[in-house]
Amino acid sequence: MNTSGMLIAVVVPQLVYTLLAAVVAKLLGWFAMLSRTRILASCLCAGLVAGVLAIRLWPNDSVILVNLPGVVLGDLAYDVSIRLLGDPSSPQAHYTIPWLLRVPQVYGLVSVVLWGVAGGVVQLLVNRKSQ
Repeated sequence: MNTSGMLIAVVVPQLVYTLLAAVVAKLLGWFAMLSRTRILASCLCAGLVAGVLAIRLWPNDSVILVNLPGVVLGDLAYDVSIRLLGDPSSPQAHYTIPWLLRVPQVYGLVSVVLWGVAGGVVQLLVNRKSQ
């Protein structure tokens, strides 16, 4: 696969999650639900979808195409948790950290947090602008 093909394969899923977040926000707006937090709620839903897809696709290599930021930051969180919370010298270091911080569960956790932070920032900007 050439460079432009890889770029498309990585960018398109992120755009789909953004579109999903926008659709959920619009639906919540139509029902007049969560008017001050609908962007945050929709981004959390998109993060949950991205995280669940990453968990379900793991250990396939295509997991990074589905959720690039969640997988990269999830691997970083996994590594840091082994160094800080676990026993890095253990031959089974994976089992020395809490279950939620192990791969692939950490991908879901990081995806929800990442999309939640992004949605929270956008929600704050929108709420500030509408005041």
